[in-house]
Amino acid sequence: MTAAQDSGQTAPDTPPRTGPDDIPVAPVEPRHRTLPGPAVVITALAWAVAAVLALLAVGRLVHLDDALDWPYSAINALTPLLYLPAYVTLAVSFARRRNLLLILSGALIVIHLFWSLPEVLPGSAENAAPGSARLRVMSANLYYDNAHADRLGAQVRAANPDVLVLLELSPLTLARVNASGALSSFRYHEVRSRDGAFGAAIYSRLPLRDASAPMVGGSMSLRATVEVDEHRRFVMYAVHTISPTTGTYTGRWRTQLSALRQQARTATLPVVMAGDFNATRDHRPLRRLIDSGVRDAHDVVGAGWDPTWSARAVLVPPVLRLDHVLASPAFAVTGFSVGRDFGSDHLPVIADLAMR
Repeated sequence: MTAAQDSGQTAPDTPPRTGPDDIPVAPVEPRHRTLPGPAVVITALAWAVAAVLALLAVGRLVHLDDALDWPYSAINALTPLLYLPAYVTLAVSFARRRNLLLILSGALIVIHLFWSLPEVLPGSAENAAPGSARLRVMSANLYYDNAHADRLGAQVRAANPDVLVLLELSPLTLARVNASGALSSFRYHEVRSRDGAFGAAIYSRLPLRDASAPMVGGSMSLRATVEVDEHRRFVMYAVHTISPTTGTYTGRWRTQLSALRQQARTATLPVVMAGDFNATRDHRPLRRLIDSGVRDAHDVVGAGWDPTWSARAVLVPPVLRLDHVLASPAFAVTGFSVGRDFGSDHLPVIADLAMR
């Protein structure tokens, strides 16, 4: 016991001894989490966008769209627009000096251009060979509930087609177009009006023979033989495939396009297929159909970026070219154009052909 303890007094606190090597330690301050800066967030988003686009592109390159009916039918349709963000990720990679992102974005842009440039490259109309029979084919999807379908009449009179294909021909739209008086000048016609979206008709100034309307993929497929003269005939198809918006519908859509491909491949007469294919050049079933022995009039002429759907959109212009005129090589394509809005969700298409 110390003297202080013995006397009942408390010894004063004595500071701890520090040796010559002891260093004073500052008290630890609490840590605060810092949020990533805008540049880091932008880079991360660019990587995420590029990665998603790369997965979609690889899926198309390995033909995953053949295995997955949906949603690849919708994804591929949007190809011209879908890959535009790759140009933004390329700019981000330059600004942030991210070499791997730069390489990935550049590859996506090359693929996008390879797929989309043919849609916009210029071309020129073909010359009609001497002695060719000149024909004009016009096709219009009326939209079955379109109370203003009579507005098409002015365009029909102005275009003066030799063959007119009408789709989504319901009792309402047939009555409206008839009221315009534009159909009275067609001497020949095959009309299959139906409630709903799958009625169709072929109106012609030339004789029609052997008309039929078999069911293909659950929908009517109207066709008829057109007699151009005593030596030349061709088969006119009024095409309206179902829209591939679900897995079930996409299966039917593939069946319908495959049936058209088989018809084109085995045809003994030249064929013209006009209408709403609900397919773009980015869909393999349509490309296979074209490879079977027909040509897209738009592509032959090089008509450029000229979408036909959806004309009913309020905030955006049409973005997809779903309507086509396909013709056998027996026809020279001397012109192609897209018509004006008449209340339908589709714009009409017009092709000038010369049958050799």
